[in-house]
Amino acid sequence: MKMDEIANRHLLAADGLQKSLQAEEQRIRIVVAERWAWSWGGQLLTSCLVNLLCRQVKLVRQIEVIAPETSTLIKLPYGDSHNPFPACLEPLASWAVNGAVSVTTSQTATVADYTVFVGDAPQESRLGRGLVAVGDGWKAWVGDSSNARHSIVPTSPNPLGPILAAALTAGEIFKHSRGIRRGRFLSGDGYSLWSGASSRNWIDLHDGPEISGAVLPPTHVVGAGAVGNALAYIIANLELVEGYLVLIDDDNYNDTNLNRCLLAGWLDIGQRKVYAIERVLKAGGIEAFSFPGTIKSYVADMRVGLRADVARQVDDLVFSVVTSCVDKGIARQDVQGLHPHLLLGGSTHNLQAKSNLYSGHPEAACLACFNPVEKDGEKIRALENQLRKMPTLEREEFLTSHGLDPSSIEEYLSSAQCGGLGEAALRDYVARPPAEFSAGFVSLGAGLLLASAVLRNTIFSTDSAPRGDMTTLNFLNGGLGDSWLGADDNCQLNCRAK
Repeated sequence: MKMDEIANRHLLAADGLQKSLQAEEQRIRIVVAERWAWSWGGQLLTSCLVNLLCRQVKLVRQIEVIAPETSTLIKLPYGDSHNPFPACLEPLASWAVNGAVSVTTSQTATVADYTVFVGDAPQESRLGRGLVAVGDGWKAWVGDSSNARHSIVPTSPNPLGPILAAALTAGEIFKHSRGIRRGRFLSGDGYSLWSGASSRNWIDLHDGPEISGAVLPPTHVVGAGAVGNALAYIIANLELVEGYLVLIDDDNYNDTNLNRCLLAGWLDIGQRKVYAIERVLKAGGIEAFSFPGTIKSYVADMRVGLRADVARQVDDLVFSVVTSCVDKGIARQDVQGLHPHLLLGGSTHNLQAKSNLYSGHPEAACLACFNPVEKDGEKIRALENQLRKMPTLEREEFLTSHGLDPSSIEEYLSSAQCGGLGEAALRDYVARPPAEFSAGFVSLGAGLLLASAVLRNTIFSTDSAPRGDMTTLNFLNGGLGDSWLGADDNCQLNCRAK
């Protein structure tokens, strides 16, 4: 496993970021206030922040967690919670990125490049670069210690606020490392995932109902990449009485996924994405069925092991709740073709996280709108022509450098028979989306918006006030807000006519 591969995606160019790094190999100190270290929410916030920061390879070098020792109250994605808190956090980086970033839980004389105070910050901390992070219920607040005027006691078993605080904090450290050309740094910003509003004042933020003890209806999660990981991360910590997730994805983890797939570690490389998610969900008391294939093959397959009531619905082509966490137009078209009763989607672009509710109302967009099917057939023909024009040695070098098997490709090019391994490999190669910027905290932001939308539209559908169909969290400027997305006149599913 190469460290360059883990860092690849968050070192790519992105709108609003500087072209060159402003800082790298940073030392981060996380200081957890006593009452926060003793709380479930404080431990979750801290562990999630460590999970995010240790994946910022090349930007972060060392993470030091200072907290009073206490019993571990949380479940950790790597599975072992026997060590006391905060010592239980030390294995996180070894599990996630094979020790590319180190985590220690003893005070050192190292001068920290950045200090995060979870909960309360002492008065002497007002000098130097640092942030206070708090999260409780549906709310989170991140800012300078001089603006942290409210003494907050964490009491809620809701993971949304603590995880949002971790995502915002990791985003701020990232922005300082990469540098920003526009936008701003957070100085005292609070957010409510229940209302979708933001405020500098914690008490002005609207909290939502308690989730612990609720029942989440069976939900199909299509796409087990970064956003699917984030959604499952949150659901695994909801303390539900009952939940059942169907996980559908045909892809495997690779090195470049580790910077943002928060439920996967380096030992998961080469394994199916759905399996790591299923493992963590079941450890959190959430039942799950993983299907390592496409949504089309899932509908046509026998689906051995799927819960009986869900299997009967799928046999009748009835899909109650579906979340789309896919990143290709053809997959989004296929998901929309299921015609779910409730369809929601989560996505990222640069430093923006989004969730969409596809309501089916007239003039509203469907998931297929603005997501045309990729023309893979044209691409594979063009690649074939390019390969045939290459000298044999040059072609072999090209195929090897792009992870393709020269022998199977040569066999396909010489015979041009459809359906063989060579054609499948070429089709998979041309279908890969180009590498784009992505970072763990942005994917987690999309998962938070999506999870909140799922909860508001299922468990709390009669309690939540009407909101826009699309919610955006912009980590570059700290904006959170709702809007609406109209239908595409050129929608390939012609949704306006239905």
